[in-house]
Amino acid sequence: MKKADKVSDHIPVLLSDFSSLLPEVSGVWIDGTFGYGGYSRGLLNSGARKVIAIDMDPDVLSRAKDFEKKWPKKFKILAGNFCYMNELVANLGLKSVSGVILDVGISSMQVDYPSRGFSFKHDGPLDMRMSKKGASAKDLINKAKESLISEVLLKYGEERYAKVIAKRIVEVRKECPIDSTHKLASLIEQVLGTNQQHKIHPATRSFQAIRMAINNELPNLIRGLAAATELLEMGGVLAVITFHSLEDRIVKRFFNLQTKSNNTLDEIKRIGGNSEPIFKKVNKRPVTPNLQEISKNPRARSAKLRIVRKMQNQCIDPEPSSLGLPNISASLREFQCE
Repeated sequence: MKKADKVSDHIPVLLSDFSSLLPEVSGVWIDGTFGYGGYSRGLLNSGARKVIAIDMDPDVLSRAKDFEKKWPKKFKILAGNFCYMNELVANLGLKSVSGVILDVGISSMQVDYPSRGFSFKHDGPLDMRMSKKGASAKDLINKAKESLISEVLLKYGEERYAKVIAKRIVEVRKECPIDSTHKLASLIEQVLGTNQQHKIHPATRSFQAIRMAINNELPNLIRGLAAATELLEMGGVLAVITFHSLEDRIVKRFFNLQTKSNNTLDEIKRIGGNSEPIFKKVNKRPVTPNLQEISKNPRARSAKLRIVRKMQNQCIDPEPSSLGLPNISASLREFQCE
């Protein structure tokens, strides 16, 4: 990390609401997105016997070592993607867990370090890789076909001007590489213009789309939800916090399909032939941050918390398209990081 990089004080999003819905926790929990460790700390302080944290970001591991020193027998950090949680915990001899928490999306640490290239607010290399391995955002923007860039911006960012932005990207990169966050953000701002009535920067949707695409976030979310369902013991809890409409749509549909006892035949087929509900909702409606939390942490404004409890010991293999996963060209795989 560069010395010039600064990081803001981390505030775990919706942690107090999570604690209110689950005032007492026990057993072994998985924190699938460790980040700054806010939820791991909350679980340990609330009575979890052990927390196994997972994170693919190598910058996180050193911070997690402090947790291992403080709770040597109660905390363990594993490097990897939460979608592989089954394999990761199997190496520890675990066959089931009492709970899984997934705080989906980007962490404050990644946003606040310009050298990671996630934010358009501070200039940095056009990177956006959570794992720091493989292809980067720079590769996608400078090498992908115009049609693929447009598809990513439209389907992952829901950017209505995707074609116009993609066309301009291809025009500009012929003259010189688009290799910094400032260059890309300025290009998008020039294309879309600035509207003071809009609360978000013109590049917001495009940056989100590119990040989600190169890190394969949405397919990995579906895999992670299915893996957590398989790993949970009876009565176990799965909690998910999302920050993006596409993420929340997937989680909402995943939970809805498996909390109904009167599924239609088509719905039963989509969730693997289960006629009885696998989950029971702990909160019927998603929990969102109150005005006080948003004022302290503006990044929390789009957060939604959904919690379910496992009622049937069955595995599921849902059809991704039924959960709202955008169908995108296979050529994107070339530009996804490890």
